Amino acid sequence: MTKKELMQIYYLNREIMHDTEELVNLKIEARQSEKGNRYARENIKERERIIVEKIRRCSELKERIDKFLSSIDDSLTRQVFYYRYVKCMTWKKVAYMTGGYNSEEGVRKIAERYLKKHCADI
Repeated sequence: MTKKELMQIYYLNREIMHDTEELVNLKIEARQSEKGNRYARENIKERERIIVEKIRRCSELKERIDKFLSSIDDSLTRQVFYYRYVKCMTWKKVAYMTGGYNSEEGVRKIAERYLKKHCADI
């Protein structure tokens, strides 16, 4: 697993969240206009298709990341990767979620050191 692959699921999850918000807004707009126009319905269908495809890609990546996470012996390190890349949390939020006296810089360094030591490409 590389940092690039981990970042891919991070950004893909963010895109899905953004696209879903956009889809909800499109549906609201379509309902507010009288019976919704054809363009709005086509736009909604296209947005749904895009989201489904991104979710499919994200699921494939998630399977690979789950295997990667299960290979990490240290619980804290596993949590850092999970919160950051699967749950799309900021480093500050990752530090908070892992508890203890972890700082955002500290949890970021845990991830960097692990990748540098165990992965080919960082």
